[in-house]
Amino acid sequence: MSATATVQTRTTGQPGRYILSAEGRHLVVDASAMTGGVAEAFVAQELLVGALATCAQAVVFAKGEEYDLRPSSVTVTVESDRDPEASPPVYSSITMDFVIEGLAQEDAQRLVDEFTSLCPIYYTVSQAAPMTVTVRVTP
Repeated sequence: MSATATVQTRTTGQPGRYILSAEGRHLVVDASAMTGGVAEAFVAQELLVGALATCAQAVVFAKGEEYDLRPSSVTVTVESDRDPEASPPVYSSITMDFVIEGLAQEDAQRLVDEFTSLCPIYYTVSQAAPMTVTVRVTP
């Protein structure tokens, strides 16, 4: 069985501003300042790393339930660096930092390892850009 996602963007009449739609849900998205947008709403680079962070949260919590490992809090920070000199343009690095509260280090690492092995977004992006993933725990 395949899982298909379809999104559509349309112009708004305001240069550099678009509406991103999927299954009746809508999000305002701006072009980056580098491409002439105002960058007041999310820009494409933020949506990309946001998808990584969201997939991470979903997998960590789902696998936590499955393994009876329930963190009290999970914060995922994703940072991407784009090489402005590269042609074609590429991301020179993507860093994911997990801060997991209420689990031992080895349990937190187990959940993050599940994410890196199960998330198709992570796998796809990690094939194109160098990825660094860190896991820290707090009591």
